[in-house]
Amino acid sequence: MISAILAAAILLADTTAALQQPAPDAAAKSTATAQTAAQATAAAKKNDPQAMVCHSEPVLGSRLPTKRCRTQGDIATEKLESRQALERSQIITDPGH
Repeated sequence: MISAILAAAILLADTTAALQQPAPDAAAKSTATAQTAAQATAAAKKNDPQAMVCHSEPVLGSRLPTKRCRTQGDIATEKLESRQALERSQIITDPGH
């Protein structure tokens, strides 16, 4: 009697679990769609000069970082200017040439 009840409970649990799980194809499609959308959004943000980018920067003498937000265009301009300043300083201070 107990073994019959146990067997019925196991069969019922297997059936319930099978009904609750979505079809493998549907889960794969929804995951692929979500990944594609995330990749498209990330690519658009990389190429958009008006996209805001925020990150935390440590502050000297403080344990609390500050949040700094800039646009992609500002970051690219600052990077270019710092590279050009470095190249100019290397040309001026190079005594061998």
